[in-house]
Amino acid sequence: MPAMALCAASPAAPAVLHVDQAHPACDDDGEGTPSAPFCTIDQAADEAFPGDEVVVASGLYNERVSPARSGLPGSPIVLRAADGASVTVTSPTYGFQISAKSWIVVRGFTVADTVSYGIYAKDSSFVTIAANHVTRAGEPVDGMTRAGIYLNNTSDSVVTGNVTVENTDGGIKLNNAATRNLVEKNISAYNARGYTRAAPGIDVRSGGNTIVRNVTHHNEDTGIQIYNGAHDNLIVSNIAYDNGDHGIDVLRSTGQTILNNTVYRNVTAGINVEGGSTGCRLANNISVDNAIQGPRTRGNIRVDTESIPGTTIDHDLVWHSVPDTMITWGSVKHATLAGFVAATGMELHGLEADPLWVSPQAGDFRLTAGSPAIDSADSGAGSAASLQGPSSATVAGVSRSPARTRRAGS
Repeated sequence: MPAMALCAASPAAPAVLHVDQAHPACDDDGEGTPSAPFCTIDQAADEAFPGDEVVVASGLYNERVSPARSGLPGSPIVLRAADGASVTVTSPTYGFQISAKSWIVVRGFTVADTVSYGIYAKDSSFVTIAANHVTRAGEPVDGMTRAGIYLNNTSDSVVTGNVTVENTDGGIKLNNAATRNLVEKNISAYNARGYTRAAPGIDVRSGGNTIVRNVTHHNEDTGIQIYNGAHDNLIVSNIAYDNGDHGIDVLRSTGQTILNNTVYRNVTAGINVEGGSTGCRLANNISVDNAIQGPRTRGNIRVDTESIPGTTIDHDLVWHSVPDTMITWGSVKHATLAGFVAATGMELHGLEADPLWVSPQAGDFRLTAGSPAIDSADSGAGSAASLQGPSSATVAGVSRSPARTRRAGS
């Protein structure tokens, strides 16, 4: 006697489920066809099986979107704005909430004015968050601030090509055993709590992640911060400028690899390693005009006494347009690179020179002809491509990715 089917099977072939709240025939009890689309994104997400695409027409959707099931390797569930559409999701809670799911893609949305996180993935894996614009998540009130994109105990995921601006607790956050994630080619700017200096561009509080080719600027606090036990991350080929604290800040987090970054005109020490963050490797970075007459820590590069053991620093280019602390090493502030090298024997291949960027005031850090940074890097230090962990599938990116700051010699 044949066994009785215990549950409904998924569709035999991937489906495209259409959402268009403005369509006169939209129906959340319907089939999601172009002529009778769903009215809400969440209903379509609930109906989607592995391999299905949820395609959303232009409009303002006031709802929380939370997929009901996971995709599969090679057959993710894709939630995306229709080609050429302008889709905004707002919500009194989350914009997108992915909980205990895997193989989900969220692409091409504007997520704005959510009371909680804009895009939130918890206890999940193999999630791709791509080419979204996330803004004004949370509220600028103590206890109610929220990051724009948050990976919470989420692994093997990709956050790529997003713009995160004016959120109340940072643009992108990784926390609570969020590991083996790739955060690449995002722009994170103007994030601020408002009542206290605390919101960074990218906030990493877990280890084993790759932070590569992001641009962080004009954030209330640091551009990229690696905090409180977030060991063994790769921070490679990022640009961090005009942030309210450091460009890159490592606190109580060992074993960081910090390569090929551009750090400019941040309020305090440009690349800052402190609080027992031992065993860090700094190379091929360009750090210019940071902490000039700064109110707190000083220097284009700073490593505190507790973080010196096992930390190496070489092949970096540093420069000040006016005299100030060039490098702080332990408790000693060195006004010049030559003085630092003589005192420590570190940074033997470093340069103190103007990198000759095209227009740093306008955020253009391309090198002009004759730049001393060209062909000055350590070619053996590794590139973003050779060092990074998981890689994303081809997705739509942002309009401008960070320029390569130093060209390794052959």
